[in-house]
Amino acid sequence: MLLMALSLMPLANGQESDTSRWRFHLSTGVTAEAGYGRAQSLMWTAPSVTYHASERLTVSGGLAAAGSLLPAGGYTLQGRGERSLAPRKEGTKAGALWVSATYRPNDRLTLWGSVAHVSGYAQPLWLDGAVPIEATAISGGMEYALDNGSMIGMHFQFVHDRYGSLWHPPYGHPWYGPYAPHWEIYSGPWPY
Repeated sequence: MLLMALSLMPLANGQESDTSRWRFHLSTGVTAEAGYGRAQSLMWTAPSVTYHASERLTVSGGLAAAGSLLPAGGYTLQGRGERSLAPRKEGTKAGALWVSATYRPNDRLTLWGSVAHVSGYAQPLWLDGAVPIEATAISGGMEYALDNGSMIGMHFQFVHDRYGSLWHPPYGHPWYGPYAPHWEIYSGPWPY
């Protein structure tokens, strides 16, 4: 089946305050998408704060909330299978919290770590009902700059996905296959 997706993403990103040590941010937006015989719209908001404790230590944290804009069920086309009177959640309602720190003991070495937790439920376009989400991720790493312009780095990430629902679309991740975790490895210090 060919996936038809329409994504309208007006985005607002503002910085409320900027001092020498504190930075406050607020991101919010709306998206609309269609495919698999469905259409849905979501809204999110994500405030965050960064504190520069010193030239060597930076601590950040934030939260995010996302939810469906349309009433439960959205605009589902009829005829996609048998009718069922079994109760099920529909739509999306999820929240996340995260905290991270970066420490530079010297000009060559950078250490960082973060913890994130997400919970709630979400309904992808390709499912008839919402699935529960509850996962905790711990990630971090280090980078050491060598004299010749090279760098040695180590990254780690542990994800405890209680329901196993942080998967990719039905055909899997485009590079790693269907069994790779949704929270990917990023280059440099990870935001989550």
